[in-house]
Amino acid sequence: MKLNLLLFILILTGCQKSQPKEIDTAFYFWKSNFQLLENEKFTLKENGVNKLYIKFFDISWNEGKHTFQKDAPIRFSEKLPDSCQIIPVVFITNQTLKNIPQNEVDSLANFILKGISKLSPKVYQAIQIDCDWTLSTKQKYFSLLKTLQKSDLHLSATIRLHQVKFYEKTGIPPVERGMLMCYNMSDWRSSITLNSIYSPKLLKQYTERLAQYPLPLDVVMPIFHWTVVFRNNRFLYFVNNLSAKTLNENENFVQIADKQQFTVKNDAQFQGISIRKGDIFRCEDAPFEDILKGSRNILEKIPNQKLTFALYHLDSQSISYYSHEQINELLHINKTLY
Repeated sequence: MKLNLLLFILILTGCQKSQPKEIDTAFYFWKSNFQLLENEKFTLKENGVNKLYIKFFDISWNEGKHTFQKDAPIRFSEKLPDSCQIIPVVFITNQTLKNIPQNEVDSLANFILKGISKLSPKVYQAIQIDCDWTLSTKQKYFSLLKTLQKSDLHLSATIRLHQVKFYEKTGIPPVERGMLMCYNMSDWRSSITLNSIYSPKLLKQYTERLAQYPLPLDVVMPIFHWTVVFRNNRFLYFVNNLSAKTLNENENFVQIADKQQFTVKNDAQFQGISIRKGDIFRCEDAPFEDILKGSRNILEKIPNQKLTFALYHLDSQSISYYSHEQINELLHINKTLY
């Protein structure tokens, strides 16, 4: 009798479907001038995107003046979409946290809040801080977040994959929510890295304990692409939005077997850049099927029921790298989860 009852409970539990998550869709906007092109506007409208995470400025450390400073403030050349809630984002360099005295952390918090308020052309209820903090800067960074929490704004912070996997050491930021960044997974400076933007294998390794992370999480996935250039096995520079297809069609490049890497045949000029014989161009992207599968796995692991699913970033060339149908499938991923 007890055995039959146990079997009945197991069967009933197995037949129950998971409750669908409530997912808001969003884009990041990471350029210094807010002025949308037609396909960017179309993508927002067509997919019912209701949030924009907009980088307002960077905070860096001025060595000469021994103080923090605001860099690359955004300029709004056109009106923000009425349909979208905006979340101002501020990027803080870890070097700033290393150098700032503890007694100036509150001043930095006020500097950030005033800077956002001065720049924003629209009312906002939430802000996000983006910083790849370390063990040595954790205390000051968390102190900064606690001060920002005293405002009337909802506060979130970006979370790198290593900060999820090793959260007992890296700590949990004192914010309402974390934004899990599922990209920039490897060292792009290394010549042996194959794809620093996205790796399904690394994503799985870093998120095995995701369900245990003690903070509600949102998710952002990559749709950008770039090419990393090396000379004599040393990192030289990035070329944004340069694809393997473009290099394949140019006579100055020869593809290295079975890799999205190319070697330069002769000294030449390419897209206004001086290239030398032997330079290595490593093309990196996030293949659609990989990010679709990774997104599903991540969303199924995250325990919180309500979350935002964002794409990085709202850029004409990034969007055009995928079809309209692929962008739509990513932004409406909740329809295929259950």
